[in-house]
Amino acid sequence: MELINKLLKENAEVAGKMNRLDKFMKTPDYTLLSNKEQRLMIIQYNAMQVYADVLLQRIDEIKERL
Repeated sequence: MELINKLLKENAEVAGKMNRLDKFMKTPDYTLLSNKEQRLMIIQYNAMQVYADVLLQRIDEIKERL
């Protein structure tokens, strides 16, 4: 259960970062960035989505073993 709690906390942290990044990408400041930097931020956001999903899958796997 301790590992599940750590993974849940990490998932919440990633979700918070994703939320902040998503909000930033909807601001005028985002449009001032170069096209390359905008693309990199989108890639970063997508990678964070995958990472958060993997964390949730790990939690499910651990719960199944309990």
